[in-house]
Amino acid sequence: MSNILKWSFKNAIIGMAFVFCLVVIICAFLAPVLAHSNFAPAANVLYNFLHKLCKLHSTNIFTILQHPIGICARCIGSYISASIVLYSYLHKFKMNKVVFIIVGTLAFGEIAAEYFNLFYANDFIRLIDGFCLGAFLGMLFIKILDWLEGKKGW
Repeated sequence: MSNILKWSFKNAIIGMAFVFCLVVIICAFLAPVLAHSNFAPAANVLYNFLHKLCKLHSTNIFTILQHPIGICARCIGSYISASIVLYSYLHKFKMNKVVFIIVGTLAFGEIAAEYFNLFYANDFIRLIDGFCLGAFLGMLFIKILDWLEGKKGW
C-alpha cells in the first residue's frame, strides 16, 4: 500500500474517532435539553445511549435545566479532551513524550487512589482526571496507529 493511502486511512480512522467523541459530547448536552422540552422519547434514547458508555451515570451531579447530563464527570472530561487531541493531531499537533507520560500518570494515579479509597474524589477532581485520561487515551490511540503503520520512535 502506498504511503498516501496509509496516511489517508490513518487520518480517516482518527477522524471517525473524533466524530464519535463529538457525538457523545453533543448527546450529553442535548439529552437534558430534550428532557426539559418535553421530548421524553428522544431524551430517553439519548440517555440509554449514554448509559451504555458510562457505568457511573447515577452519581453525576452535572445538570442542565435540572436534568442530569447522562454520564459522569470523568467520562465527559475524557470525551472532550480526546476530541481535542484527535482534532489537533489532524492539524499537525503532536504531544511530547514527557507530557504524555505525566498526563497518563496523573490519570491512572487518581483512578488507582480512588479505587483503593485513599481519598474521596468529587466531581471536579473527576472532571480534571477525565481531561488527563482523554488526552492520554487519544494520544495512545494515535501512537498505536503509528505503530501499525510502521513508524518508529516518538
